[in-house]
Amino acid sequence: MASKQRSSIVPVLADISLFFCILLVPVCLATPSTTPATLLQVKSGLTDPGGVLSGWSLEADVCSWHGITCQPGETGIVTALNLSGYGLSGVILPAIVGIISVESIDLSSNSLTGPIPPELGMLENLRTLLLFSNSLTGTVPPELGLLKNLKVLRIGDNDLHGEIPPQLGNCSELETLGLAYCRLNGTIPAELGNLKQLQQLALNNNTLTGSIPKQLAGCTDLHVLSVADNMLQGNIPSFVGSFSDLQSLNLANNRFSGGIPAEIGRLSSLTYLNLMGNSLTGAIPVELNQLSQLQVLDLSMNNISGSISVLAARLKNLRYLVLSGNVLDGAIPEDLCTGDSSSLENLFLAGNNLGGGIEPLLNCGALQSVDVSNNSLTGAIPPGIDRLSGLINLALHNNSFTGVLPPQIGNLSNLEILSLFHNGLTGEIPPAIGRLQKLKLLFLYENQMSGAIPDELTNCTSLEQVDFFGNHFHGRIPERIGNLKNLAVLQLRQNDLSGPIPASLGECRSLQALALADNRLTGALPETFGQLAELSVVTLYNNSLEGPLPESMFQLKNLTVINFSHNRFAGSLVPLLGSSSLAVLALTDNNFSGVIPAAVARSRDMVRLQLAGNRLAGAIPPELGNLTRLKMLDLSCNNLAGDIPAELSSCAQLTHLKLDGNGLTGRVPSWLGGLASLGELDLSSNALTGGIPAELGNCSALLKLSLRDNHLAGSIPPEIGRLTSLNVLTLNKNGLTGAIPPALRQCDKLYELRLSENSLEGPIPPELGQLSELQVILDLSRNKLSGEIPASLGNLVKLERLNLSSNRLEGQIPPSLQRLTSLHRLNLSHNLLSGAVPAGLSTFPAASFVGNELCGAPLLRCVPSAAASGRLPGTAAAAIVAGIAVVSAVVCVALLYTMLRVWSNWRAVSVSSSDGEESAHGGLGGGRKWEDGKYWKVGSPVSPAAGEKHSSSGSETSVLHGKSTEAAGAAVKS
Repeated sequence: MASKQRSSIVPVLADISLFFCILLVPVCLATPSTTPATLLQVKSGLTDPGGVLSGWSLEADVCSWHGITCQPGETGIVTALNLSGYGLSGVILPAIVGIISVESIDLSSNSLTGPIPPELGMLENLRTLLLFSNSLTGTVPPELGLLKNLKVLRIGDNDLHGEIPPQLGNCSELETLGLAYCRLNGTIPAELGNLKQLQQLALNNNTLTGSIPKQLAGCTDLHVLSVADNMLQGNIPSFVGSFSDLQSLNLANNRFSGGIPAEIGRLSSLTYLNLMGNSLTGAIPVELNQLSQLQVLDLSMNNISGSISVLAARLKNLRYLVLSGNVLDGAIPEDLCTGDSSSLENLFLAGNNLGGGIEPLLNCGALQSVDVSNNSLTGAIPPGIDRLSGLINLALHNNSFTGVLPPQIGNLSNLEILSLFHNGLTGEIPPAIGRLQKLKLLFLYENQMSGAIPDELTNCTSLEQVDFFGNHFHGRIPERIGNLKNLAVLQLRQNDLSGPIPASLGECRSLQALALADNRLTGALPETFGQLAELSVVTLYNNSLEGPLPESMFQLKNLTVINFSHNRFAGSLVPLLGSSSLAVLALTDNNFSGVIPAAVARSRDMVRLQLAGNRLAGAIPPELGNLTRLKMLDLSCNNLAGDIPAELSSCAQLTHLKLDGNGLTGRVPSWLGGLASLGELDLSSNALTGGIPAELGNCSALLKLSLRDNHLAGSIPPEIGRLTSLNVLTLNKNGLTGAIPPALRQCDKLYELRLSENSLEGPIPPELGQLSELQVILDLSRNKLSGEIPASLGNLVKLERLNLSSNRLEGQIPPSLQRLTSLHRLNLSHNLLSGAVPAGLSTFPAASFVGNELCGAPLLRCVPSAAASGRLPGTAAAAIVAGIAVVSAVVCVALLYTMLRVWSNWRAVSVSSSDGEESAHGGLGGGRKWEDGKYWKVGSPVSPAAGEKHSSSGSETSVLHGKSTEAAGAAVKS
């Protein structure tokens, strides 16, 4: 039974073998004798521009072919194919699998395209496959995992994509795996941990994600591990400390977080450690000081904190220490180095929070490059800086160093870069700096240095860039500046330099950027300016330079930026127009004259043209319409005439168009509405006529619209209300008529609105009170506006100036205006206003209210009017007066009657007293009332009966007869 089963299986296996032979005919039929034909077939897929394969011919022994190596002592057995670096292009044909004996294939550093043939997986003798640095596409073939004898696989630096096939973990003999510089994604396969012989793993510069798999700990023979420049994350695994033979560990530019494992300190063979560009936190482990072979340590661009704990004094072989871009604090360690025993050549501590001084660096005698910029270092630059005799680069910028630049700096004879900008250095540049013959970059800008620029500086003939911007240097530019033949950048802006520009500057033939702006330079430009053939950027603004420009400047064909604004240059613009590459031409506030040359339009890439404040005349050249990239055109304050040329409509990218202060005529062009990017339009102070085109409402980006002081007529288009970004609207001094459109309320970002000196009529729209951002001014004066002042204007609480004068406004001043607490100028004069000035506005001068029927502070006091006092008119008032007279008469008669009665009673009392009633009733009753003093002011003592009667009218007596009572009292006292 078993024999029958075996006999049935054999034909099946034979069929399978036949099937694979059909698929892999070249392998099944390949023999050493077929190798030459196979190689010629491989050649047919290649393009050989150098002819290195021209000797491949069946007429010659295959072992003599270029790039072919055969097994020694054997005929026709090819063991190696090496065509590296011959500029070959084309594809790798699957026929290559026919070279069955091959052990090494090297097609690297060519321009091959197409996929990697999966058939390579059938070359069971293959030990080395090098296809790196080509343009191969597709994925990494999983079939390469069949190469059991493969030791070296380097196929990086291609355009491969997809994931790393886990089948590569089956290449158990693999020692080198290079898949760097591709577009591989996915995770690092855990199966790579099966590669027990692996010594070099390079997966850097891909887009790998996930973490480093723990299975990789099985690769105990690793010498090089590079997974830099991917998107790996998680913690750096502590098991990397178990790779006892590891020499290079590069995990840079990933997303690793957490702390640096202290276990890395066990890697006694490590010479290169790069963890830069991650999100590592915590302190630097002191265990790193155990890495006695370490030459390069880069922990930059992380979030590492604490103090600097790695010391070159203990890391005797350390040459590069890079800790920039962290949050390290404290001072530079005093024991960072120990004299001459240190090998530290490059120290980069920039962009931390380090304090203190740099004196500890003076012990690092081997230093060549020092960058401690962007910290909080203080103190002076130590005079002992020349102890670092090998120093090439010194960057101390963006700190808080003070004091002077020590003259010992001149002893650093190898110095090429000296960057000290943005500190608090004072004093002069020491003349000793002239000894720095190798100095290329000298950056002293944004300090407080002063004095003259020493002539000795011109001895530094290697200088390429000099930047002294923002100091207090005075005096002249050194006459021998032309000695600096290599100078490419000279930046002396914002100092106090005076005198002329030296003629020798023309000898700086390499000069590309010249910035002498914001000084007190005088005189004319030297004729030698025309020798600066490489000059691209020149800024001389804010000086007192004068005279016509040298004709030789027309030879400067590389100019891209010219800014001569705010000087006294005169004459023609033509010398500046030799270049057709100008991007900026700014000549504001000079004395240039003549017409604007059409040659300006040769620079088709120009973005800014500013010719304001000169004496230019004639028409605006229509050729300016060719400047289709122009963003700013400022021709204001000249003597230009004629119409605004329609060709400017082609300048569709304009953001600023300023033509004000000229003599332009014609209408405001409607095509302006097509300039969608326009943010500022100023056509004021010209002689433009016609109406305001409604199309301006399409300029949705407009921030400022000024058409003042022209001869415009018609009404204000309501479409202006669509300019919802508008900050400034000035239409004053025209002949505009009609009503103020309520649609202006939609311009709710307005902070300045001027419509004065027109013939606008109708009421002030109450909607203007909704312009809550109005701040600078609301000026509607000198129009024909009528009606009352809207109470809604009291909502403009940010407003500083309000002018409604010289209109026909009537009614009272609304009390709501008292809410305008930011107001410091108010003018309501010369209207038809009446009533009292609200008390909250009384602090404004009387001139704010004159020419109305107003009263109250600060004007004259209000006299109550008929309406204000409630007085009745005509007959009603007369009737009331008559009634008052009658009532008064009746009251007088009543009073007279009362007085007579009182007088009669007084007489009766007097008679009774003379009859002796006082003695009869002068006992207890009379004495008590006297003592109480109730009748003290009546007269002599009376009887009880008489006293009671008199008491009942005592109050009237004291009032109506006060003077008599006082006389009686005086008699009693006497």
